[in-house]
Amino acid sequence: PELAAACEVWKEIKFEFAAVDTI
Repeated sequence: PELAAACEVWKEIKFEFAAVDTI
């Protein structure tokens, strides 16, 4: 469960980073 939660958070961070990198 903890690892899954961390994975979800990491996915969000990665997604936001990609969005910022695109702009």
